[in-house]
Amino acid sequence: MKRVLIITYYWPPAGGPGVQRVLKFAKYLPGYGWEPLILTVKDGEYPARDVSLLDEVPQNLPLFRTRTREPFTLYKKWTGKSGEAIPVAVLAQKKPGLRNALAAYVRMNLFIPDAKKGWIPFALREGSRIIEQYRPELIFSSSPPPTVHLIAKKLSARSGIPWIADLRDPWSNIHYYKDRRSACAQRLDARLERRTLGKAAKITTVSRHFASLILSDPADTHIIPNGFDEHDFAFPYAAPSGNAVFTIAYIGGLNENRFYPEFFHDLGDFITEQGIRREEIRLILAGQIQENLRKRIAAQLDKILTLDCRGYLHHADAVSLMCTSGLLLLFMEKVSDYKGHIPGKLFEYLRSGKYILGLGEPDGEVSRILNEESAGKVLAPGAGSKAILKELYLQWKAKELRGADRGGIIKYSREKLTQILSEVFNSV
Repeated sequence: MKRVLIITYYWPPAGGPGVQRVLKFAKYLPGYGWEPLILTVKDGEYPARDVSLLDEVPQNLPLFRTRTREPFTLYKKWTGKSGEAIPVAVLAQKKPGLRNALAAYVRMNLFIPDAKKGWIPFALREGSRIIEQYRPELIFSSSPPPTVHLIAKKLSARSGIPWIADLRDPWSNIHYYKDRRSACAQRLDARLERRTLGKAAKITTVSRHFASLILSDPADTHIIPNGFDEHDFAFPYAAPSGNAVFTIAYIGGLNENRFYPEFFHDLGDFITEQGIRREEIRLILAGQIQENLRKRIAAQLDKILTLDCRGYLHHADAVSLMCTSGLLLLFMEKVSDYKGHIPGKLFEYLRSGKYILGLGEPDGEVSRILNEESAGKVLAPGAGSKAILKELYLQWKAKELRGADRGGIIKYSREKLTQILSEVFNSV
């Protein structure tokens, strides 16, 4: 069996969709002739933690954790967040406050490519030792953070082992840098991206549009989307309340960039106009919800529906919620030129078999996938959602509301996607 050294910052007990991609690749690669060796950090700075994912790490997987040196202790003290996790997409906040804004400016303009670069000397030392001991045939790095690619590039140059770079998000063209980074910092980072990825044997990324934002040779770029793991859906999930309560669920982080106030206004009007009693409809928000947004939603809807804010859920609990809900909401980033963004949870949403109502870019890649699979619809901001909410509610009452057909989405299973990755490995 061939060996691949995988360099990733995010690994259990880190939580979130980025962890799922690399974890599932590592789980299924041995079935396609590749033994993974994992190089990651010890006690990293994660926006979310999910210790339940530790149970999914394959037994006897060679796992190597190193120290790192990061500026987040100073960041937390400066912003008054000592003891808290750094929020998801903290750099993307539109109204971050003076302290957060200054911290974000320093992060975006002085730490190039990112604030994880203090991991480089520790990872290089341990990576060299792993290569000497295990003699892998390939190196694979998955970002963010882009620092992992700097590590992989140096290890590849030292050892002569070919390297493949995986980008779950664009590097220098990521959306929250736009209009918030100095021209000098942007030029430096773009040059670093070109020089670094130019040394990679192949590039993999999650969508066609993201591929166009990566500064590399398109001929060397392969699209491998995120997906779902069939084993995560092996349990017979059933709604505890049967078909008596219309449950609408949103799973994921919710901040100003993903908040659509007009939708909640329309939801309130729809409930009132249809005469639905409070105990007959439930809105569940599961994830890291910005507190001021939670209060706004509660003030508007708490008296006319059952509002359930659950906080961050372990992955198995999130899957259970998807499968036991009547309608799933997908709020996408309100960012121009971000049509290629496909939230990782979309594919688990698809596998749940539930109808998906999205708000965001109506001609983006999410909309394309939902249309192809007859699994839902994406509404443009301000398009009005009362009519479709009524339509979906009536379908649900008639037990006719359903999402994707399981046979059509098998191409998004983690096992199938890992097979594609292994073919890219073999080609190198």
